[in-house]
Amino acid sequence: MRYRRAIPVVLAVATALVASACSKSDSAGAAGDTITFGVSGPVTGPNAEYGRLWKQGFDLALDKLNAGDGVAGKQVVLKWEDSQSDPKQTVPIAQKFADDDSVIAELGDFSSPASMAASPVYQRAGLVQFGFTNSHPDFTKGGDHMWSTSLTQDTLQRANAGFVAQKAKNIAVLYQQTDWGKAAFDIFSDEAKNLGLTIDYSAQFLPDSTDFRPLLIKARDAKPDAVVHLGYGPDGAAIVKQLRDVGYEGQFYGGQNTPEFVDLAGAAGEGDIITGAFSVDDPRPAVQEFVKAFKAKYNEEPGDFNLYAYDALITLATAVQKGGATRDGVQKGLQETAEFPSVQFGTLKFDDQRRPENPEVKELVLTNGKFTIADGESAAG
Repeated sequence: MRYRRAIPVVLAVATALVASACSKSDSAGAAGDTITFGVSGPVTGPNAEYGRLWKQGFDLALDKLNAGDGVAGKQVVLKWEDSQSDPKQTVPIAQKFADDDSVIAELGDFSSPASMAASPVYQRAGLVQFGFTNSHPDFTKGGDHMWSTSLTQDTLQRANAGFVAQKAKNIAVLYQQTDWGKAAFDIFSDEAKNLGLTIDYSAQFLPDSTDFRPLLIKARDAKPDAVVHLGYGPDGAAIVKQLRDVGYEGQFYGGQNTPEFVDLAGAAGEGDIITGAFSVDDPRPAVQEFVKAFKAKYNEEPGDFNLYAYDALITLATAVQKGGATRDGVQKGLQETAEFPSVQFGTLKFDDQRRPENPEVKELVLTNGKFTIADGESAAG
């Protein structure tokens, strides 16, 4: 059902992205009046929802950046390539961007494995790869041109274990059977042990799985205080629904702050807890300004991946203003700018791993179809 509902949206977004790339980017190098960033991301395929959310965030940022005189007197445009977040496709896309002199930095890809497969190409080309959703701890180790505003799994899963330990002692954990999922589980289980949590049952699942009941029955029969999911929004929604179907009534930790997860999980997701760094009820003025602008443009509230895309594009534009509209200029701007404006972080500073410095992680609870900040719950990164 998820795929049937997504097909018209995916086709519409794909058409819009291709048209945008052809109309705006083909003459970028010759015209000299544009700043072109490449985007490698899922426009079609099972992760297309994330590409749709990215586009909303990017387009809102473009509205802001291209108002008036633009950035350094130029208009910012995006050149999209549909990777389906598949490592086999991200490598040729990276080479295409590397060979295109108009592209001065790249945004993406969605998953860490997809980005990391392409990192050597970007590094050799001296082209910044801005993996703003890449939480694998090793992503930025691919070279000094790999940058990310994503919190690492080390930060997220240690905070996650801390939140779980406040409400549970014995738990079951289900995690994706991928390099990313294994890294997340290893970090989570290590911190769980430090905090006195006992993992009575754990199991891996394939990213494209649809029937989780055999695993969930075993998880239920372990009688845990809570079930923890380490994965993405669609599989998290299926897991929490099927978990309730097999009769488990305890606390669920998992899924993502996306419209797709909330919609697919439905009533089964109520009370779900996740770790995150953004909520629409955050009272900070920058957050409320972003939420207001997003709602005015799209008539809906933003989620995590809208914000990640918005902040990423603002960050690269700020680097251009500091270092210049060239590949070397973007790298220089990222290295030499002390503080970047950021809705998510307030003020963004990069550490020596080219990651956000001292990020704060919040505990978010799904209440009445919206993730809200739990009462005073946060953990320093």
